[in-house]
Amino acid sequence: METAIRLEVSPSADLARQLPRAYAAPGTVSVTCLPHHGPARTVAASIELARLGYRVVPHLAARSIASQAELHLFLQQLRDEGVRELFLIAGDRGAPAGPYSWSGQLMEDVKAFSEEFSLGIAGYPEGHPQLSAEQLRSGLAGKSPLASSMVTQMCFSTESISSYLQELHQAGSRLPVWVGVPGPVSVQKLLAMGARLGVGRSLKLARGTGMAKALLRGGDVMRYDSSGLIREVHQALDGHPLFAGIHVYSFNDLSRLPRFEGKIAWLPKPPVKTSTSQS
Repeated sequence: METAIRLEVSPSADLARQLPRAYAAPGTVSVTCLPHHGPARTVAASIELARLGYRVVPHLAARSIASQAELHLFLQQLRDEGVRELFLIAGDRGAPAGPYSWSGQLMEDVKAFSEEFSLGIAGYPEGHPQLSAEQLRSGLAGKSPLASSMVTQMCFSTESISSYLQELHQAGSRLPVWVGVPGPVSVQKLLAMGARLGVGRSLKLARGTGMAKALLRGGDVMRYDSSGLIREVHQALDGHPLFAGIHVYSFNDLSRLPRFEGKIAWLPKPPVKTSTSQS
């Protein structure tokens, strides 16, 4: 059995040097668009990785794009490098820098520029800290006809992920879903990111399982290991019609990632040996 893997990274000065040590081309790399970086750095990093042979999925944050002309410039630059897949989000910027306030508007303009681009959208198994359940449903209904895939927010609960995919399937969605899980990461960063992304319920579950000892001992050197979660997700969703694979949020802590080649083969856990007492 194998699970397809995609890796999410953020633009950094040494990304092109560090990434091949953990994840070989032509693997798929998703490149974030953070408010303090802006889309230009995302596009530049994506082009650099594409030239190294990676299949690159740049994030474009609607609220960070200053104008339609700027959007067209980015799209042309990416298309010239063979990039054909994008991940579109509203972004965390408070006020829009230009005409786009949510990802649906951005999707329409990207498709008007070129039908060649396949577009990914975000999914929220545990809801969104700023949006109601109804807003999420209506947003998804509006964006799905233009989308080719979905990536879920970072989640720690196999039950929440499984329920979400089942709800999507029952509602008639046919979008392939990449399930977002954290890679090896410090507990401090994990909790900070979880609070910002609104994944409190599954963080509570993680505290009760793989993270419990680390949280009790504390300190930034303590790491969360998601290998057990990835195994559980694979076992729960293997064969599900919407399950595309695992999207690993790396936090650019690439030195701690296990080396993989775009897929991970999961072997059944060995049986637990039990001792027998003799009377």
